[in-house]
Amino acid sequence: MNYEIKKQPESNNSDSEKVVWIDVDDLGVDAYNVRGGEWIRDEEFIQDIKNNGIINPLTVRRADPSTGKKYAIVCGSQRYYAAIDASYTEVPCFIKEMDDVTAMGRSIAENKYSKDVPAWRYALMIGEMKGRLDDGKGIEEIVEVIMEKTGFSRTSVIRYLDIAGLPWEIIELMKEPSERSEKVMELLKGLFVTNTETLSLDKAFKIATELRGFPKDKLIEVAVDILGLSKDKAFQIIETAKAYPKKSMGEIRDIVREIRKDGWWESEFRFQPHVSEALNTACSDKSMEKKALVMHCVEVWLKEHRYLKEA
Repeated sequence: MNYEIKKQPESNNSDSEKVVWIDVDDLGVDAYNVRGGEWIRDEEFIQDIKNNGIINPLTVRRADPSTGKKYAIVCGSQRYYAAIDASYTEVPCFIKEMDDVTAMGRSIAENKYSKDVPAWRYALMIGEMKGRLDDGKGIEEIVEVIMEKTGFSRTSVIRYLDIAGLPWEIIELMKEPSERSEKVMELLKGLFVTNTETLSLDKAFKIATELRGFPKDKLIEVAVDILGLSKDKAFQIIETAKAYPKKSMGEIRDIVREIRKDGWWESEFRFQPHVSEALNTACSDKSMEKKALVMHCVEVWLKEHRYLKEA
């Protein structure tokens, strides 16, 4: 069944702002659309378009001739796919002239509040924007341009740029298992990882900032090791790896396990790994348990600084 296409009134703005109805066969998703051409089917959305038409026109630009399409969709790929499923043969569009960096920025700006766009897509695209802008500009200028084009805050841009600098294997760990390359799946088998967890944005950012300058293989080892851990435990593994860069992951896990042995110790004091190791040595030399030694040290300090009087 064909549905009536509810066209919007023509715009009174300049030619570049006029709504143009374009045949769906002449359209393709732009290479720099942050959704990557993925269609997340939404029956309610399709029905809404059938009932109410396409309220917001798509934003397109001239397509690369090699694609076989006339126009590339920068913003509105989900509307495009929904319209096709709603039996539309043409859709309303704004035709814009824009370079690749601007196209990336506009696509990100349209989707930045969407919960169904994974963080790794933003990281890779913002990394790509930086690569295109890195022509003598300083990092601060580059960040400002990306902020302006995407609408992201400075903090978000810098976070995504840090993540974009991670090895590609770690970026793939942020993807759903079904989206990972065969090479990474083989890597995970070799490391005896059986879970199907993904690496969160917070964990990836923690690795990027805390382990900056570490060898690639070590970064991958840490990323794989923390896949199935809670954020709290994962962060402690990363911090311990930073404190002991030459230790193996097995040794790092042993250190963290020792830190976490006593529940009160973990929840109340949260010592840094190097402090915990020094404490272990002191306990051994003094033949005292950790809790007793800490309580003793606190009591001595309070007395020395006259906060506690002799009993």
